[in-house]
Amino acid sequence: MMNVSEATKTAAKIYAKANDAFFDDDYDEAVQLFTEIIKLEPENAEFLLRRCQVYQKLNRLNDALRDAEKALQLLAQGSRSLLARAHLQLGIILHRLERYTEAQKHLEQSKELNPNEKTLVTWLRKNTEKVPKVEEVKKESEQIDTKAPVAASSKLTARYEWFQNDTYITIEVFIKKVNPDDVELNFFEDSLSLTVKLSTGSDFSLELDPLAHKIIPTESRYTVLSTKIEIKLKKADIGIMWGALEGEDNKGFSAPIAKGSGINNAPSKAYARNWDKVTKELDEDKPEGEQALNALFQQIYKDADPDTKRAMMKSFIESNGTCLSTNWEEVGSKKVETRPPDGMVAKKYTE
Repeated sequence: MMNVSEATKTAAKIYAKANDAFFDDDYDEAVQLFTEIIKLEPENAEFLLRRCQVYQKLNRLNDALRDAEKALQLLAQGSRSLLARAHLQLGIILHRLERYTEAQKHLEQSKELNPNEKTLVTWLRKNTEKVPKVEEVKKESEQIDTKAPVAASSKLTARYEWFQNDTYITIEVFIKKVNPDDVELNFFEDSLSLTVKLSTGSDFSLELDPLAHKIIPTESRYTVLSTKIEIKLKKADIGIMWGALEGEDNKGFSAPIAKGSGINNAPSKAYARNWDKVTKELDEDKPEGEQALNALFQQIYKDADPDTKRAMMKSFIESNGTCLSTNWEEVGSKKVETRPPDGMVAKKYTE
């Protein structure tokens, strides 16, 4: 049987792994890990609220509701900031369950406890717009047990990717034929909230909270195109390359590319990290042999246009470092296979 100290250390390790899974969008793994922590510390409201957020990502709203309500009970005498978060999460979940009147009460309580709570203003406005509509159909709603969980309305899941240069983070949300008037996007210093009203009557929602680094909301923007919504976030720290889009990022690094020289087309943190290993020797003096060859390729990348950079990154990563192409038309539409030197055979690391 573990003592208190050992249990705390174990919970801390699992918590770190759970957060990594969450920020890597591996929500099933995150749920399992947060559940393990909660078994170790069932009275920890912070852990419940974190699992609650994962359940929301999975659209398991009734599970999220149970966690938020349990956390609120545990926080009856807790800190104001954590209590505000619990009320906010309850408000968001109830809004998504179309229980707008109940949601309004929790959102207003969150505002009273902490008016600066992230994304609170956005959700209060969204929910306030819905409350009058609920009152208009009061007779119908009286026939429904409002305390019983309501099945979540169908939500669209959309693929999105991100890449960056030294000035902007670009996020591409792939939803076709969106009416610009149906897009609502709010930028905050360390988060963003996107809602798209779809022709099917349902909504698509993307909440990135918190972002890995701070942005400048007034200089961020978005464009609605025929096949996607393109979002540009202005970095607060110019020249710092993000190692992740969401959550805590301790692996940001200074870009070796001169300001304004082009896009580092890395759709994920893995691309950014791997390419850093290739370009970190740019400033070494007088390279020789293989280093000189690497320096030449790095210089080509530094001065290349965006499509050439995309081709170099994609070919290098997908081929496990055995191919480096500058032709985007050639490599952009297919996976670049590993090409070992003549007389050699490519094997997996574990073989």
